Amino acid sequence: MIDLKKTQKLIGEATPVLGRESVPILDAMGRALFEDISVVEDLPASDISALDGYAVCQTSLSGVSPSIPARLRVIGESPAGKPCNAIVGPGDAVRIMTGGLIPEGADTVVKLEDTKEDKGFVLCGADPGWGKGIRFQGESLKKGEVLLHAGDIISPLEVGALATLRRAHVCVYRKPLVAILATGDELSDFHEPASLAKTMCSNLYALAAQVVEAGAIPLILGIVKDDLPAQQALLDEALQADVIITSGGTSKGKYDLVHKAFASLGMEMRFSNIFAKPGKPTIFGIIRKKLIFGLPGNPSATMLSFDQFIKPALFKMMGLHTVFAGSTRGNNDPFAHIDSFNPEQGGNKEHHRASQVPLGNRLSENGRHQKQRSQTNLSSGRLKIVAH
Repeated sequence: MIDLKKTQKLIGEATPVLGRESVPILDAMGRALFEDISVVEDLPASDISALDGYAVCQTSLSGVSPSIPARLRVIGESPAGKPCNAIVGPGDAVRIMTGGLIPEGADTVVKLEDTKEDKGFVLCGADPGWGKGIRFQGESLKKGEVLLHAGDIISPLEVGALATLRRAHVCVYRKPLVAILATGDELSDFHEPASLAKTMCSNLYALAAQVVEAGAIPLILGIVKDDLPAQQALLDEALQADVIITSGGTSKGKYDLVHKAFASLGMEMRFSNIFAKPGKPTIFGIIRKKLIFGLPGNPSATMLSFDQFIKPALFKMMGLHTVFAGSTRGNNDPFAHIDSFNPEQGGNKEHHRASQVPLGNRLSENGRHQKQRSQTNLSSGRLKIVAH
């Protein structure tokens, strides 16, 4: 058996970073850029007004004050998106709105509050100074400047920046396709009737949800019986994915056949047991450059092992910066109290299976559900464990 840090190191070294794909910018949310994004044109592309007011020659404002305003002739208007073709000379002014193009000859914008228009003329009672009120070409971004870098994570802010650059699509790291299957004659799925001899296979859906939460794509292949040829066939089909996760069949019992099924497909075994509970019978290896994780059937062990081993690997495959630094679950999470990887909580030394009763409920002595605040469970440091 090997310890947690060693297993994480082995997985990290074996995990490839996937290639790129081009996606619409909204589909890039939460994903890592594959390449740098450079500015293809100055922003703004031309000199524009930063406020509502009048575009003038600054020399026309010499010596003005509120009591001695300059009287300028209004020769045109430049609203946003509708350029004015007038040429501004001394004694001229163009009415301009925020975002409007600065007309030729103008070099200053006097804000609306310092002006008063009257019968084709405007009285300007202030001299803001040359260039004031103008956003000059390239002031925000210069052509050729790198705006976003490879590895940056796309958030709404980056989406807005990409849209500003007129990038409808962007190259990001490809999402891994993760095949998920469960082994065991004792398991059933939604389409099967309930049976006293069988248990609903919740692991399939819990793992798929964790894959989605990590940002990857789940491929649920369902349940495979404790039959070696059947397991070999389904695992061979699963190799179309980037990652394969199996649940159950990793121990050393008579019907634990996953080891043999993996071996028959030529798996290069990296480890087959870890020094921790729950999760001790965990397998990791490589088949045809695909990552293979064999997890135990214990629901809490399965979810905890995903957090510890598989989630960081998926992050690396998608170009997301991460470290193999232990579970993402905090000490205040209910699972922390049965997490053997959390020594402060004492671990789950007896390897009990977590209760399938919702964490906000508890069972009374007669078996009926009774409401109980989750906060009470957490503050007392206890979580009810029910062996199945």
